[in-house]
Amino acid sequence: MTTNHHPVSACSQHPTGTSGSVMADTKEKLTIRDLPPEIFHNILDQLGCHDRDAIPACTLVCRDWLEISREHLFSELHVPRGLDESFDDLAHFLETHPTLAGYVRILSLEAMLFSIPPNHGLMPLIDVGLICRLARAVPHIHELRLRQLNIVRSAVELDTTHKINVEHMEYEKSFSNIATTFALLSAFHIEHLDFDPLFEDEECTEVSAGNTTLDVVSLCVNPFTLHPLLAFKALQQVVRPNMLKTFRYPSPTIHPIKLPVVTFLTDIGQAIVDLDLSPTAKDDYLVLPKLPSLQIFRYHPGVPLLSPPDDLPEKQALVAPFRDSWIPHLPSDLEELVLYIPYGDKDNAPGATTMPLWGLDTSLARFRRLKKLTICFPDIPGGVTLEGAVAAAAVCFPRAHARGVLDISVRVWALECREWDIYGYLREC
Repeated sequence: MTTNHHPVSACSQHPTGTSGSVMADTKEKLTIRDLPPEIFHNILDQLGCHDRDAIPACTLVCRDWLEISREHLFSELHVPRGLDESFDDLAHFLETHPTLAGYVRILSLEAMLFSIPPNHGLMPLIDVGLICRLARAVPHIHELRLRQLNIVRSAVELDTTHKINVEHMEYEKSFSNIATTFALLSAFHIEHLDFDPLFEDEECTEVSAGNTTLDVVSLCVNPFTLHPLLAFKALQQVVRPNMLKTFRYPSPTIHPIKLPVVTFLTDIGQAIVDLDLSPTAKDDYLVLPKLPSLQIFRYHPGVPLLSPPDDLPEKQALVAPFRDSWIPHLPSDLEELVLYIPYGDKDNAPGATTMPLWGLDTSLARFRRLKKLTICFPDIPGGVTLEGAVAAAAVCFPRAHARGVLDISVRVWALECREWDIYGYLREC
C-alpha cells in the first residue's frame, strides 16, 4: 500500500518534576521529507539503484521514496553520440519534459568513440548555441562535461547578458578553434574549470581569443594538453586579474618549449590562494613572491617516501631544487603545503638512508604559521595500513608530527578536483 508520507516516530521524555510525578511522553510525527535527502541518496547508492527497476521498487514504499528515486536516477545524464548523430533531439526532450530536466545535476555530452590519441574525425558536431541551449534546459545543473566534441560557431547570436552557472566544467579534448572555444566558455560562470583543449588552429602564431572574458574561480590546465603554448597565450587574453582563487598546472616534467606560465600568473595571480605548480622551467619559483594572497602550495617532488638506499643519491638530487629554490621563495606565512608522492618500497625501513625527503622537515621551519603539511599518496601498498603510512611519514617529518600539523591523504591525483569537495572549499576562500 502506498501512502503520501511514511511516518517516523520521535519520542522525547521529560525529567521528573518536583512533585515526584513523571510527565507524559510526547511523540512528534516526522515524515520522509523531514529527513536530509542525502540519507536516501546514500541508501540508493548502497542498494545499487541506478536503473528503471529502482522506481517501481521505491513506489512500494511511499510516494516520497518514489520522488527521491527519480531524482537519484536522473541526477546524471550521460549522452554519447556518434559522428553522424545530433544533440538536437536531446534539447527538445529536455525542453518538453521540464520535470525530468529539473532532476538533472550532471550533464555529460561526449563522443561515442572516445579515441586516444584524440581523432576529431570521430567527434560529433555541436555548435556553441546548442550547448548553451542544453545547459539552460537543465535548471539545476551543477556539472557540465564536454568530451571529444567537434564544437563550431553558433548560427545564432549568444545571449551574453545572463551567464549560465555551473560548479564544475570538464572541457576534455574537444576540437574547436581558439575564438569559438572561448566564446563558449565565456557564456558560463564556472566555479572550477578542467581545461584540456584541442585547437583547430594549432599552427597559428598570432593567437586571438576574440572579445571575450572568462568568468572562472578555479582553473586547472591539464599538463598533458596537446597545445599548451596556445592554451596559455589564449588564457592570458581572457582571464582578468584578481579573478582566479586557485590555479593548477601539475606538469610532471619541465616542458621542452618555455611556456608563459610565470607571465600568466604574474599578470592575473594577485588573488590566488591555492596554487599547484610543478616547474615548467627551472626558474618558475621566481613567480612565488608575486602572489601576495598565496596560502596553500602544492608540489610534485617526483620522488617516493621510501626508496632503496642505492637509489637515494639520484632521488635526493630531484628534491634539491625544491628545497634550495622553491621553499625559500614561498611566503613565510604559508598555511598549508601539500606534497604529492608515491609511497614507494614498503620493504625499506623509514630512516635517513631510505627517505629522499629526509631533512626537508628542517627547511619547513621558516613557515611559522603552517597549519597543515599534507602528504598525499595515490594509494598505499598492500600490507601497509594507514596508521603505518602515518608512522613512516612521521619519521621523515618529526617536527611537523610533533606540532600536530602532519596530515596523510590517499587520493588519486589526476581526479583530485573531481572527487574532492572543491566547491565548499572555494566558498571558504
